[in-house]
Amino acid sequence: MKFQFLNSPNCEKRKHRKIKYIIVHYTGMLSSADSLKRLQSKRAKVSSHYFINEFGKTVQLVKDHNIAWHAGISFWGSDKNLNSKSIGIEIQNKGQEFGYHKFNKSQVDAIIELILYLKNKYQINDAFILGHSDIAPLRKLDPGYLFPWKLLNKKGIGLYPKKNNSKKELSPSNIKNLQILLSDFGYKISINGLMDKETLQVIHAFESHYCPEELEEFSVKHKLIGYLRNLIKSKHRSLTKKH
Repeated sequence: MKFQFLNSPNCEKRKHRKIKYIIVHYTGMLSSADSLKRLQSKRAKVSSHYFINEFGKTVQLVKDHNIAWHAGISFWGSDKNLNSKSIGIEIQNKGQEFGYHKFNKSQVDAIIELILYLKNKYQINDAFILGHSDIAPLRKLDPGYLFPWKLLNKKGIGLYPKKNNSKKELSPSNIKNLQILLSDFGYKISINGLMDKETLQVIHAFESHYCPEELEEFSVKHKLIGYLRNLIKSKHRSLTKKH
């Protein structure tokens, strides 16, 4: 694939060539013009490798072999500082601060095409195609609960759990087990058995990505444990599958 290149100064040389992750963001800006201005501003000190505007046009801002400054302080499993081993994709959307809305068909088609291209080019495992809120759940909400992860999974991108219809609420005795499963899957979380602010934010990040319908509930459901067990099995299969 060939892309129009709009150079961003906010990058650095990648010390190693291994690209392990694809991280999806929304811009949280009012317009594509505002987003591109920020992504190319030396003062802002942020960037991404790719940007998709509201019409589904994709431009490249940082070459793949360089590090773009998109992830910030970030963790997944034993990895940290994910800028150094990822490709970042920003999609135009006003975000949850300025008027969050569904991503349109042109944008969704564009990101499916782009991720499939990058996934195949760099042999990126589905277990490592994530949102910004997955790797920084205490700081970020993007790409948010309206991003169509389930559709992307049907197109061969990322992991997604099987539906679970259980209505049983999570008991206090299971909070630690839930934290352990969230950690085993990849989220950075303290394992203390408390439904504290950190745990609630990580649960929100997880639900936004893997079961957004659960965000409408007024309590944390026991089914999250089932979702996580399913995803951990899927992650293991994906990581052990021969390409």
